[in-house]
Amino acid sequence: MKDVKNYHLIFLIILSAIAFSILGHYWNVQYYQRENIYTLSAPPLATAMKGIHDKLYYADYNSLVAGYSVNNLNILAASTAVEPETETSAQLSSDITSGILEIPDTKNAKTAVLPEQPQTYDFTTATDDYFQDACFIGDSRTVGISAYSGIENAVFLCKTSLSIYDYEKPKVMYNDEKKSVRDVLGEQQFGKIYLMVGINECGTGTAQSFFEHYRDVVNDIRKLQPDALIFIQGNLFITEQKSSESTSITNENLAERNALIATLANQKDIFYIDINESSLCEDGALVSDYTWDQVHIKAQYYPIWKDFLLNHAIIQPSQKKMEG
Repeated sequence: MKDVKNYHLIFLIILSAIAFSILGHYWNVQYYQRENIYTLSAPPLATAMKGIHDKLYYADYNSLVAGYSVNNLNILAASTAVEPETETSAQLSSDITSGILEIPDTKNAKTAVLPEQPQTYDFTTATDDYFQDACFIGDSRTVGISAYSGIENAVFLCKTSLSIYDYEKPKVMYNDEKKSVRDVLGEQQFGKIYLMVGINECGTGTAQSFFEHYRDVVNDIRKLQPDALIFIQGNLFITEQKSSESTSITNENLAERNALIATLANQKDIFYIDINESSLCEDGALVSDYTWDQVHIKAQYYPIWKDFLLNHAIIQPSQKKMEG
């Protein structure tokens, strides 16, 4: 009889180990982004214990309640500016040789005509109908915006754990069909594109490799959406406690990435918006009272995000005439 009890105990231990290994593998992929070949995977059992400590089951529960996944460990913003490198004569020579830069033929031209420079714009305030031609692209933070901010007339191409590397993968739902963000942007034209990804990439590659891929995506969006205004959103900070507990997803790493992508803005048709300047953050971190998991903000605070975007709107002269 004693042997039978021992067998039952051994069976339960093995069954528990298998269950926690499956859970740990799931959390590795969904939350800690360890599926990437560049990142060493943590043992599933260890991840399961860490996930329980991080209360990831709350995120899974909220995914079921909201009808969306809200499981990426997003976050943060850039408070430091990165000075673009001055192009040296050697670089210019290389660019000319490779055909990136063209030398105007002034020998046969009577008068050199300088191309007209696009006008730059400053942020202004808009009303809710400003979003009627907008498209929001992003991860679980953007999922939260779609569900709780009160923005009702925009298109949302978002999914939990979406990263910049998923741009051409069929990851988002559009018209009841799973498509890639790139496919949708190639099918429908928008007036405004809001892009926010970056936290899920913190465990992959370097800030520079992330920036280079991000830059390529923005350039591709520019080609697919020639008339749209592109708004690059810096990633929202996480709480100071959460940042101090991680070695990869930290406010410092997020700020570094935000500072790099901010250099893509030209105030003509590409703009950088730093949500960390809103009341959601204080002293360089997400306010702990505004979040339920130290990463994602509570539903009732998403309208702050919407108001911040409306106070950082770009209205071109042609749009003002139409509104008038």
